Amino acid sequence: MKVNKDDRYLTVDSYGVYYCRIVLPAYLHDAFGGKKTLVRSLKTSDLRVARRKRDAIVIEYERVREIAAPPKPDSIQDTISYLQSVAKYAKASPVAQSAGTRDNRPSPATAPRVNKANKLAPSCPSLVKMLDVYLLQNANVLKLGTLSKTKKAVELFLDHLKRSDVQLSDISRTTVTGWLDAMNGVKAVQTQANYLSALACVLDLASARYHDAPPIQANPFRLHKLHTAKSRTSYEAFTDQEVVTLLRGLQEAGEVELFDVASIAAYSGMRIGEICNLQPHNIKEVNGVPCFQVMEGKTANAARICPIHSSLINMVSERCKKPYNGFLFYRASITKREDGKRSSWHVNRFGRLKRDILPDAENKVFHSFRHAVISKLNAAGVDEGRVALLVGHSSGTTESFTTYSKSVPERIVKELQGYVELISYK
Repeated sequence: MKVNKDDRYLTVDSYGVYYCRIVLPAYLHDAFGGKKTLVRSLKTSDLRVARRKRDAIVIEYERVREIAAPPKPDSIQDTISYLQSVAKYAKASPVAQSAGTRDNRPSPATAPRVNKANKLAPSCPSLVKMLDVYLLQNANVLKLGTLSKTKKAVELFLDHLKRSDVQLSDISRTTVTGWLDAMNGVKAVQTQANYLSALACVLDLASARYHDAPPIQANPFRLHKLHTAKSRTSYEAFTDQEVVTLLRGLQEAGEVELFDVASIAAYSGMRIGEICNLQPHNIKEVNGVPCFQVMEGKTANAARICPIHSSLINMVSERCKKPYNGFLFYRASITKREDGKRSSWHVNRFGRLKRDILPDAENKVFHSFRHAVISKLNAAGVDEGRVALLVGHSSGTTESFTTYSKSVPERIVKELQGYVELISYK
């Protein structure tokens, strides 16, 4: 079903969820895997929110369209650039000349055969331009956060080189090793590994697309022996007393929003990103049971419904009545990051306050609320599959819960509600 003509690129489905739909020009079809239309769910039923999200997508699309647009015949600069590229390939692959031919040109019999398909094959772009190709090709495949981290990795690598761009053939293993040495003590080992993996994927795509790109087996960002396993920290669960002390401390400090966010985590096990992205339409009554509806998250299994604990219902109801730009939490509504995350303020603020309230809990973070909930459900004897449904972990039966709430049997919702009510802190 189409919306008003003023809302260009917007469509809405039968559930009232808005989508951004863009018809792609012919020269972008191959870049989008042969697709003629780009369709992305905006994950909202609010038209005003949908317009803002649509605008952000369209601005980036128009930038990509301008970059990828073929040279225009009436543009002098584009024509010159095109001729320069032809000259570049002609110089790289000169035609062998024969001494016995007229005007020093090879005769038809001795002229080498030229593969017309590769005669004007495009050369491998620089790192920055290859990043644009990578982002374009994976726009519908990878999450915004993942793409943002790849872009960040490229920026940091170029900052280290003190260059605005670099040819892929100029990147050596020694250059990458120097970058890693510079990051030691500044970036965690796992973070370094994530940057290497992101850049390696960009170069792998170049190897798959361009004849003059570095071969995959020679990718300078791979096979660096980083000891990531030793660097990983296993965060512990909060004890009952620590949860009570934390919540009381947040309340006494006047941190109303952070107290509510922490309370939801303590009584649901939801990730902080899932909590900060909550909007009024994510609060559903499923077969008579008030539930959080998580549309997407860290993994494919994150999409789920989670009954709301009785101690949270009043607070959640009040926040639904007075949202902030469509979000339940003010700080989440004003946090705008390139990767789409809205929890950065809450994570940083919680970390500082936790050190004051629980100075001895060094190995415990906001995610420790999630560990505490899982531990409580396991200790109460709740089936592992049901725990997975509640917290969004992998489970053989989880798939049936990733759709809209009306597809979830009433018996299961009531059962899950009973498990949530088992969560308490003495």
